[in-house]
Amino acid sequence: MLFVTIFFLNISLAQKRNINIQYSVQIYDEEIMKNIDPEFRRMFVSAISTAHLLSYNLIITKKGSKFYEQSALPNSDADIFMKSSTIFSGYMGITYQYLDNLYFDKKNTGNDLMVKEPLKSNWKLHDETKMIDNYLCYKATNVNVVDNRSGKIFNHPVIAWYCPKLPFNYGPNGYSNLPGLILELQVRNVVFGAKKIDLNSELDFDFSFLERVKTISRGELDKKIDDEMQLLKR
Repeated sequence: MLFVTIFFLNISLAQKRNINIQYSVQIYDEEIMKNIDPEFRRMFVSAISTAHLLSYNLIITKKGSKFYEQSALPNSDADIFMKSSTIFSGYMGITYQYLDNLYFDKKNTGNDLMVKEPLKSNWKLHDETKMIDNYLCYKATNVNVVDNRSGKIFNHPVIAWYCPKLPFNYGPNGYSNLPGLILELQVRNVVFGAKKIDLNSELDFDFSFLERVKTISRGELDKKIDDEMQLLKR
């Protein structure tokens, strides 16, 4: 059941404090994943069974948002399995939305280098609705294009359920740019779902570091990773 903490009747970013949404994640099995390498299959099944232990936060301020993982059991025996859940969930790493751009720190970029790209566009809005707890949400669809840099390109379906009564242009794991807060997001076989909304949160963060870091595009990141892999093969 979605838990909502509300201190003001007027839901807007004019309020003094910020907004914090906690998301859980579920990973579902797929036919394509049933005939893979046995060891890889074992990791995937473990990821499915421990995904419920993962927790993610989305902090929304007047300037933008920050999405990050909040591990439920740090340094525990289950930590190694939770890491596999994080990988299979498609988590992009700590993600910031500032103005009309997305910034995220993916592996191999380094602490002083972030990927910068425009917000997700080309959303298709539908009349289909469903209730998520007591919120009326509308369906939006898109496509996540994945290039595995081996010549194969995959188009994974994206389904978002957003709530116009929560008029915040944000969502989990780098997905946003809809006319309402995304309460549920499905990308391929992974579902992020809001489990708690605090509309008067004390959580905060600072955007000023973006003025100090170098930014690159996703294409430049892919080339950087490819170049590093080529060096390792020599």
